[in-house]
Amino acid sequence: MINSKDLWNKRVTQFVKEVSKYLRYMLNDHLLIALVFFAGGAAYYYNRWLEEIPVGFPFALIIAIFLSIVLTNSTVQTLLKEPDLVFLIPVEKKLDMYFQKAILFSLFVQSYLLLIVFAIITPLYLRATDNSLLEIGLLFVVVILAKVWNLMMTWNMQYFNEDWVKPTDIIVRLFLNFALCYFLFSSANIFFTIVVIILMVGLFLYFQKAATTKTVKWDLLIELESKKMLTFYRLANLFTDVPKLKEKVKRRRWLDWATRFIGYSKASSFNYLFFRTFLRSSDYFGTYIRLTIIGGLTVYFLEMEYGKIVIILLFLYLTGYQLMTLWRHHSLKIWIQLYPIVSSTKKQSFLKLLMYILITQSLLLAGCVAFNGQLLVAAVAIAFGVGFSYLFVFYYIKGKIQKMP
Repeated sequence: MINSKDLWNKRVTQFVKEVSKYLRYMLNDHLLIALVFFAGGAAYYYNRWLEEIPVGFPFALIIAIFLSIVLTNSTVQTLLKEPDLVFLIPVEKKLDMYFQKAILFSLFVQSYLLLIVFAIITPLYLRATDNSLLEIGLLFVVVILAKVWNLMMTWNMQYFNEDWVKPTDIIVRLFLNFALCYFLFSSANIFFTIVVIILMVGLFLYFQKAATTKTVKWDLLIELESKKMLTFYRLANLFTDVPKLKEKVKRRRWLDWATRFIGYSKASSFNYLFFRTFLRSSDYFGTYIRLTIIGGLTVYFLEMEYGKIVIILLFLYLTGYQLMTLWRHHSLKIWIQLYPIVSSTKKQSFLKLLMYILITQSLLLAGCVAFNGQLLVAAVAIAFGVGFSYLFVFYYIKGKIQKMP
């Protein structure tokens, strides 16, 4: 006999153990320092921006957009696994408590993100209105209840197989979430808020009753759970090896020209291998592109001229630290060890490639500064970027990889 309460407690324990195992590597001292630095800079410029808010700024519209997106993105984390298709389907009727705990667990986890968003919008709301912290606390309670509604609606919708259900559900919930948040934060007539709440309750009651005649879609829930864990493993793989993550390689023919600069010789074997791996692996190349784009937009719109140099160095650090795992990418492939090449050559090939990658990124980020008309700052940024790339790679990264197995 399966006890749904014991089963849920066991699944949560396994999940927390699995996630915490990788969080130790992800939330390391270096990343935390970078995040604190980035959060401090963002808070400084956010505060400066708040001081210059013009009269009539549509703060309620901005807040409603952000909150409606967070509220609509509500999924129930069931922690189901593939073997459950065999062992749990026969006892589906006895798993009500299991799924109730899954909804509560999802609410608890996702409320953290909602709390962070509220911490960001609270200064804007208080700046634009004369309301108190007590009033925004009451608004937070209403938004939490809206989060519960979204989770319950998401859970009810998984009972339906029709193709139109999911996109329609997202559109309707997004509209209602936006309307509710906008009426709340704009201090609109309470009649409009009540109308939205009545519509939300009516939809919930209708689909709640309709779902009672249907069965749980196990395939869908297990697939969604697998996608969530895959996303987490991809993120963790930026910091350490994840055996459960299957490698994904893309051909990227449009980048073949880049490998032509590598000479055809025995000494260049690892140059070619590491560079090809970097170009074809979505984990490395995708991370590099994303950080470069985010860094470029940041330095382009940042007002403080020489603060852009600090931002460029920060993004070089983040990129280099995350690409460090490229060193161990082929560590489990035994045929790589058959190359008649000494280990020092392999190490130099990796370090040089990483330095060239970071220098290229510093040139791209400095180019964004120059595009903004700040040529002197761009030149200084290139000098600092090249110097930082060399010191970071041949002193910090070199010491790190020597300790790796």
